[in-house]
Amino acid sequence: MPSDNQLAYSKIINDLKSRKFYPVYILHGEEPYFIDEITEYLEKNVLTEAEKAFNQTVFYAKDIEIGSIIEAAKRYPMMASHQVIIVKEAQGFKKLDELDAYIENPVPSTILVLSFKGKKIDGRTKLAKSGKHHFCFESKKLYEDSELPRWIKQYLTDGGLGISELNCALIADHVGNDLSKVVNELDKLLINKGDYSEVNESMIEKHIGISKDFNVFELLTAIAYRNTKRAFFINHHLSSAKDFSIIPLLAQFNSFFMKGVVLKQTQVKDQKGMMSLGIGFRQTKDYEKLIANYTLNEMEIIMGLIAEYDLKSKGVNQVPVNDQELMKELLFKVFYRKELN
Repeated sequence: MPSDNQLAYSKIINDLKSRKFYPVYILHGEEPYFIDEITEYLEKNVLTEAEKAFNQTVFYAKDIEIGSIIEAAKRYPMMASHQVIIVKEAQGFKKLDELDAYIENPVPSTILVLSFKGKKIDGRTKLAKSGKHHFCFESKKLYEDSELPRWIKQYLTDGGLGISELNCALIADHVGNDLSKVVNELDKLLINKGDYSEVNESMIEKHIGISKDFNVFELLTAIAYRNTKRAFFINHHLSSAKDFSIIPLLAQFNSFFMKGVVLKQTQVKDQKGMMSLGIGFRQTKDYEKLIANYTLNEMEIIMGLIAEYDLKSKGVNQVPVNDQELMKELLFKVFYRKELN
């Protein structure tokens, strides 16, 4: 199910493709990808190349006053149906209320785009609420453990490639939730898909560089099966990477054991019940082993350890230790801590 963020983005793009324009677009929020995509579409597709010469202007907020933008917006287009004015890095403006009067009575033939990248504007302002003459879009970050895998699946599906939930989660965990980086990696799969209709592990390993044998999901499988030797072996390969960070692994660990606790408490053991809780079909075997091999008390203790090592990774109340050593220490406590026995 797409998030409200994705639905709003799709609505804007579909309206633009149908040439349904608002006189003013307010684009703001922490995720720059959607803002860039909307801005680029308006910049490239509203006017023809011939019309752009006299009717399209791109400003940067640091170089212009709001009054000058309003003055430009009140002009009429020359030999075109619209003029397009794009203001980038609008987070540099201090007195946004100076735009209120224009937004209430804009020039219909002007499309004014205000791009506030990396910043959410004050929700109490008129700009922050879509009105009759302006559309306000807040570009929110996608959550890695829920929204991002679904977005990855949709992006690849739109490009003609199927992908399993597990592989979506694998990419999301490896790349993170910077959508520009995610798209860059997904485009590698689309460009090199050849005759394939679905992404497989070999494609991911070849084009994105995620090993099908040494990743966080294989590590969680080893933990679920209490396969100590394999868990430490996988961790050694994972933590050897130059850009290794314990933080995304801890997030996956926490999600894994939290779902295990829910399964224990609700006594859900069948695949159908697990899938109703958001567990992918291919992951159900790992959860079957997890709830068979760990008691509820053990899983709760491990979740406490995960929280403890999250703080340690951030240098809270201790001398900083590198992520590789922290990960090794955490695994040792998961398998050998006395309280777990």
